[in-house]
Amino acid sequence: MKIKCLKIPALILAIGLVAAVAAYMLTAILRVPTVTEHDFHYSATYRLDGETKTLEGVYRCRFGGTGEGTEPLERYYEGFHLSDPDAGQPKDHIIATKDDLELRVVFIFTNDYLMGDDRYDEEAVEEPYLAVYDKEGYEYTEPEKLGLFDVELISWELPEPVDNSFVFAGFSLLHDDSMAAMFLVGLLTIIACIIFVKRDKTVPYKALDIISIVLNVLVGVLALPFMTLVVYLMGIYVSGDELIYQIDLCVPALTAFTIAASVALRRKGFKKSGFAVQFVGPVLFAVLAVLETVL
Repeated sequence: MKIKCLKIPALILAIGLVAAVAAYMLTAILRVPTVTEHDFHYSATYRLDGETKTLEGVYRCRFGGTGEGTEPLERYYEGFHLSDPDAGQPKDHIIATKDDLELRVVFIFTNDYLMGDDRYDEEAVEEPYLAVYDKEGYEYTEPEKLGLFDVELISWELPEPVDNSFVFAGFSLLHDDSMAAMFLVGLLTIIACIIFVKRDKTVPYKALDIISIVLNVLVGVLALPFMTLVVYLMGIYVSGDELIYQIDLCVPALTAFTIAASVALRRKGFKKSGFAVQFVGPVLFAVLAVLETVL
Protein backbone atom coordinates (compact mmCIF):
# COMPACT_ATOMS: atom_id res chain seq x y z
CA MET A 1 0.00 0.00 0.00
CA LYS A 2 1.53 3.27 -1.08
CA ILE A 3 2.01 5.81 1.70
CA LYS A 4 1.30 8.67 -0.72
CA CYS A 5 -2.40 7.84 -0.56
CA LEU A 6 -2.29 9.16 2.99
CA LYS A 7 -1.34 12.68 1.96
CA ILE A 8 -4.85 14.09 2.19
CA PRO A 9 -5.65 12.35 5.52
CA ALA A 10 -2.32 13.48 6.93
CA LEU A 11 -2.96 17.03 5.78
CA ILE A 12 -6.44 17.09 7.34
CA LEU A 13 -5.15 15.72 10.64
CA ALA A 14 -2.21 18.11 10.65
CA ILE A 15 -4.50 21.09 10.04
CA GLY A 16 -6.79 19.80 12.80
CA LEU A 17 -3.94 19.49 15.28
CA VAL A 18 -2.68 22.98 14.49
CA ALA A 19 -6.22 24.33 14.83
CA ALA A 20 -6.60 22.55 18.18
CA VAL A 21 -3.41 24.17 19.48
CA ALA A 22 -4.66 27.53 18.21
CA ALA A 23 -8.02 26.91 19.92
CA TYR A 24 -6.22 26.26 23.20
CA MET A 25 -4.13 29.41 22.85
CA LEU A 26 -7.12 31.59 22.03
CA THR A 27 -9.01 30.32 25.09
CA ALA A 28 -6.01 30.51 27.44
CA ILE A 29 -4.81 34.09 26.97
CA LEU A 30 -3.88 35.72 30.26
CA ARG A 31 -4.22 39.48 30.58
CA VAL A 32 -3.14 41.57 33.55
CA PRO A 33 -3.93 45.21 34.37
CA THR A 34 -1.46 48.00 33.71
CA VAL A 35 -2.70 49.81 36.82
CA THR A 36 -2.07 47.32 39.60
CA GLU A 37 -2.68 49.54 42.65
CA HIS A 38 -4.70 52.66 43.32
CA ASP A 39 -5.98 54.69 46.27
CA PHE A 40 -9.65 55.70 46.23
CA HIS A 41 -10.82 58.61 48.36
CA TYR A 42 -14.36 58.78 49.66
CA SER A 43 -16.34 60.88 52.12
CA ALA A 44 -19.76 61.35 53.66
CA THR A 45 -21.31 64.42 55.26
CA TYR A 46 -23.92 63.93 57.95
CA ARG A 47 -25.82 65.93 60.55
CA LEU A 48 -25.76 64.50 64.08
CA ASP A 49 -27.57 66.24 66.94
CA GLY A 50 -27.72 69.39 64.87
CA GLU A 51 -23.98 69.44 64.11
CA THR A 52 -22.72 68.87 60.57
CA LYS A 53 -19.67 66.65 60.23
CA THR A 54 -17.71 64.98 57.42
CA LEU A 55 -15.87 61.70 57.57
CA GLU A 56 -13.24 60.81 55.02
CA GLY A 57 -11.42 57.65 54.12
CA VAL A 58 -9.04 56.05 51.64
CA TYR A 59 -9.62 52.61 50.18
CA ARG A 60 -6.64 50.97 48.48
CA CYS A 61 -7.08 48.31 45.79
CA ARG A 62 -4.36 46.19 44.29
CA PHE A 63 -4.16 43.43 41.72
CA GLY A 64 -3.77 40.07 43.45
CA GLY A 65 -2.92 37.88 40.46
CA THR A 66 -4.69 35.53 38.12
CA GLY A 67 -6.67 32.46 39.03
CA GLU A 68 -5.52 28.92 39.50
CA GLY A 69 -7.14 25.53 39.29
CA THR A 70 -10.20 25.33 37.08
CA GLU A 71 -10.53 29.11 36.64
CA PRO A 72 -7.06 30.21 35.51
CA LEU A 73 -8.30 33.22 33.51
CA GLU A 74 -9.91 34.94 36.50
CA ARG A 75 -8.28 38.13 37.78
CA TYR A 76 -8.35 38.81 41.50
CA TYR A 77 -8.08 42.02 43.45
CA GLU A 78 -7.70 42.80 47.11
CA GLY A 79 -8.65 45.97 48.94
CA PHE A 80 -8.35 47.49 52.36
CA HIS A 81 -8.97 50.77 54.16
CA LEU A 82 -5.79 52.61 55.05
CA SER A 83 -7.26 53.65 58.39
CA ASP A 84 -8.23 50.05 59.21
CA PRO A 85 -6.33 47.48 57.10
CA ASP A 86 -8.01 44.55 58.82
CA ALA A 87 -11.53 45.73 57.97
CA GLY A 88 -13.38 43.70 55.39
CA GLN A 89 -16.36 44.57 53.22
CA PRO A 90 -18.65 46.30 53.94
CA LYS A 91 -16.72 48.99 55.82
CA ASP A 92 -18.53 50.90 58.51
CA HIS A 93 -17.52 54.05 60.41
CA ILE A 94 -18.81 54.51 63.96
CA ILE A 95 -20.10 58.06 64.40
CA ALA A 96 -22.08 57.77 67.65
CA THR A 97 -22.91 55.40 70.50
CA LYS A 98 -25.89 55.16 72.83
CA ASP A 99 -26.25 52.53 75.54
CA ASP A 100 -25.23 49.28 73.80
CA LEU A 101 -25.91 50.59 70.30
CA GLU A 102 -23.53 52.03 67.72
CA LEU A 103 -24.52 54.32 64.88
CA ARG A 104 -22.44 53.77 61.78
CA VAL A 105 -22.06 55.01 58.21
CA VAL A 106 -21.59 51.97 55.98
CA PHE A 107 -19.72 51.91 52.65
CA ILE A 108 -19.61 48.96 50.22
CA PHE A 109 -17.02 48.81 47.44
CA THR A 110 -16.22 46.14 44.84
CA ASN A 111 -12.58 45.81 43.90
CA ASP A 112 -13.05 44.58 40.31
CA TYR A 113 -15.23 47.55 39.44
CA LEU A 114 -12.96 50.11 41.07
CA MET A 115 -9.93 48.76 39.21
CA GLY A 116 -11.71 49.22 35.89
CA ASP A 117 -11.92 45.54 35.07
CA ASP A 118 -14.66 45.34 32.43
CA ARG A 119 -14.49 41.54 32.63
CA TYR A 120 -16.91 41.98 35.53
CA ASP A 121 -19.99 43.90 34.45
CA GLU A 122 -21.20 45.30 37.74
CA GLU A 123 -21.28 48.83 39.09
CA ALA A 124 -20.87 47.92 42.71
CA VAL A 125 -19.89 51.16 44.42
CA GLU A 126 -23.09 51.50 46.39
CA GLU A 127 -24.38 54.59 48.11
CA PRO A 128 -23.45 54.73 51.80
CA TYR A 129 -26.19 54.25 54.33
CA LEU A 130 -26.82 54.67 58.06
CA ALA A 131 -27.18 51.61 60.28
CA VAL A 132 -27.45 50.78 63.96
CA TYR A 133 -25.50 47.84 65.41
CA ASP A 134 -26.19 46.13 68.72
CA LYS A 135 -23.54 44.58 70.94
CA GLU A 136 -23.94 41.22 69.18
CA GLY A 137 -23.07 42.85 65.86
CA TYR A 138 -26.52 42.69 64.27
CA GLU A 139 -27.29 45.46 61.80
CA TYR A 140 -30.55 47.43 61.82
CA THR A 141 -31.61 49.94 59.18
CA GLU A 142 -35.27 50.29 60.16
CA PRO A 143 -36.50 53.85 60.79
CA GLU A 144 -37.44 53.07 64.39
CA LYS A 145 -33.88 52.03 65.18
CA LEU A 146 -32.32 54.97 63.36
CA GLY A 147 -34.84 57.23 65.14
CA LEU A 148 -32.99 56.58 68.39
CA PHE A 149 -30.36 58.95 67.02
CA ASP A 150 -30.88 62.49 65.75
CA VAL A 151 -28.99 61.84 62.51
CA GLU A 152 -29.27 62.58 58.80
CA LEU A 153 -26.97 61.59 55.95
CA ILE A 154 -26.62 64.73 53.83
CA SER A 155 -24.22 63.97 50.99
CA TRP A 156 -21.31 61.80 49.96
CA GLU A 157 -18.50 61.44 47.46
CA LEU A 158 -17.77 57.98 46.09
CA PRO A 159 -14.68 56.82 44.20
CA GLU A 160 -14.72 56.48 40.44
CA PRO A 161 -13.14 53.44 38.78
CA VAL A 162 -9.71 53.88 37.26
CA ASP A 163 -9.23 53.93 33.51
CA ASN A 164 -7.39 50.63 33.30
CA SER A 165 -6.08 48.56 30.41
CA PHE A 166 -5.02 44.94 30.23
CA VAL A 167 -1.98 43.48 28.51
CA PHE A 168 -0.96 40.01 27.42
CA ALA A 169 0.82 38.02 30.14
CA GLY A 170 1.14 34.53 28.66
CA PHE A 171 -1.07 31.47 28.50
CA SER A 172 -2.85 29.63 31.27
CA LEU A 173 -3.12 25.93 31.89
CA LEU A 174 -5.88 24.01 30.16
CA HIS A 175 -9.40 24.56 31.47
CA ASP A 176 -13.01 23.77 30.54
CA ASP A 177 -13.21 26.28 27.70
CA SER A 178 -9.93 25.01 26.25
CA MET A 179 -11.25 21.45 26.34
CA ALA A 180 -14.48 22.48 24.61
CA ALA A 181 -12.66 24.43 21.89
CA MET A 182 -10.22 21.61 21.12
CA PHE A 183 -13.06 19.08 21.22
CA LEU A 184 -14.97 21.12 18.63
CA VAL A 185 -11.92 21.16 16.37
CA GLY A 186 -11.70 17.38 16.76
CA LEU A 187 -15.32 16.96 15.68
CA LEU A 188 -14.73 19.15 12.64
CA THR A 189 -11.72 17.00 11.79
CA ILE A 190 -13.91 13.87 11.84
CA ILE A 191 -16.36 15.57 9.48
CA ALA A 192 -13.52 16.66 7.19
CA CYS A 193 -12.20 13.09 6.98
CA ILE A 194 -15.67 11.75 6.21
CA ILE A 195 -16.16 14.30 3.42
CA PHE A 196 -12.71 14.58 1.84
CA VAL A 197 -11.05 11.19 2.37
CA LYS A 198 -12.42 8.96 -0.39
CA ARG A 199 -12.53 5.22 -0.02
CA ASP A 200 -10.03 3.19 -2.04
CA LYS A 201 -12.48 1.04 -3.99
CA THR A 202 -9.73 -1.36 -5.07
CA VAL A 203 -9.65 -2.67 -1.50
CA PRO A 204 -12.90 -4.46 -0.61
CA TYR A 205 -14.44 -4.03 2.84
CA LYS A 206 -14.33 -7.14 5.00
CA ALA A 207 -15.65 -8.12 8.43
CA LEU A 208 -12.97 -6.13 10.28
CA ASP A 209 -13.96 -3.00 8.37
CA ILE A 210 -17.63 -3.41 9.27
CA ILE A 211 -16.75 -3.95 12.93
CA SER A 212 -14.50 -0.90 12.82
CA ILE A 213 -17.31 1.25 11.41
CA VAL A 214 -19.70 0.07 14.12
CA LEU A 215 -17.10 0.81 16.80
CA ASN A 216 -16.46 4.25 15.29
CA VAL A 217 -20.13 5.02 15.79
CA LEU A 218 -20.20 3.58 19.33
CA VAL A 219 -17.06 5.42 20.41
CA GLY A 220 -18.21 8.66 18.79
CA VAL A 221 -21.84 8.59 19.92
CA LEU A 222 -21.53 6.94 23.34
CA ALA A 223 -17.98 6.90 24.70
CA LEU A 224 -16.91 10.34 23.50
CA PRO A 225 -19.83 12.33 25.05
CA PHE A 226 -19.51 10.28 28.26
CA MET A 227 -15.79 10.99 28.61
CA THR A 228 -16.30 14.66 27.83
CA LEU A 229 -19.00 14.98 30.50
CA VAL A 230 -16.90 13.14 33.10
CA VAL A 231 -13.88 15.34 32.46
CA TYR A 232 -16.04 18.45 32.66
CA LEU A 233 -17.50 17.37 36.01
CA MET A 234 -14.06 16.49 37.35
CA GLY A 235 -13.31 20.21 37.54
CA ILE A 236 -15.68 20.44 40.50
CA TYR A 237 -13.49 18.40 42.82
CA VAL A 238 -9.94 18.30 41.42
CA SER A 239 -7.19 20.87 41.32
CA GLY A 240 -6.89 22.32 37.84
CA ASP A 241 -3.10 22.27 37.88
CA GLU A 242 -2.80 18.53 38.52
CA LEU A 243 -0.96 16.79 35.70
CA ILE A 244 -3.50 13.98 35.38
CA TYR A 245 -6.36 16.48 35.10
CA GLN A 246 -4.48 18.44 32.45
CA ILE A 247 -4.10 15.23 30.43
CA ASP A 248 -7.77 14.41 31.04
CA LEU A 249 -8.74 17.70 29.43
CA CYS A 250 -7.00 16.58 26.23
CA VAL A 251 -8.77 13.21 26.07
CA PRO A 252 -12.00 14.32 24.31
CA ALA A 253 -10.12 16.09 21.52
CA LEU A 254 -7.61 13.24 21.24
CA THR A 255 -10.44 10.71 20.96
CA ALA A 256 -12.07 12.76 18.21
CA PHE A 257 -8.77 12.90 16.30
CA THR A 258 -8.26 9.14 16.62
CA ILE A 259 -11.78 8.52 15.29
CA ALA A 260 -10.92 10.77 12.34
CA ALA A 261 -7.69 8.85 11.84
CA SER A 262 -9.60 5.56 12.01
CA VAL A 263 -12.00 6.69 9.29
CA ALA A 264 -9.16 7.89 7.06
CA LEU A 265 -6.96 4.82 7.50
CA ARG A 266 -9.79 2.38 6.90
CA ARG A 267 -10.87 4.17 3.72
CA LYS A 268 -7.32 3.97 2.41
CA GLY A 269 -7.01 0.25 3.08
CA PHE A 270 -5.14 0.29 6.40
CA LYS A 271 -7.63 -2.00 8.09
CA LYS A 272 -5.79 -3.02 11.26
CA SER A 273 -4.39 0.43 11.94
CA GLY A 274 -7.81 1.99 11.39
CA PHE A 275 -9.36 -0.52 13.76
CA ALA A 276 -6.81 -0.06 16.56
CA VAL A 277 -6.28 3.71 16.57
CA GLN A 278 -9.83 4.55 17.63
CA PHE A 279 -9.22 2.98 21.04
CA VAL A 280 -6.33 5.28 22.00
CA GLY A 281 -8.60 7.86 23.64
CA PRO A 282 -10.82 5.45 25.61
CA VAL A 283 -7.82 3.43 26.79
CA LEU A 284 -6.00 6.57 27.92
CA PHE A 285 -9.17 7.71 29.71
CA ALA A 286 -9.42 4.37 31.52
CA VAL A 287 -5.73 4.43 32.51
CA LEU A 288 -6.05 7.96 33.89
CA ALA A 289 -9.17 6.96 35.83
CA VAL A 290 -7.25 4.10 37.46
CA LEU A 291 -4.30 6.38 38.27
CA GLU A 292 -6.61 8.96 39.84
CA THR A 293 -8.19 6.25 41.98
CA VAL A 294 -4.83 4.84 43.08
CA LEU A 295 -3.11 8.16 43.63
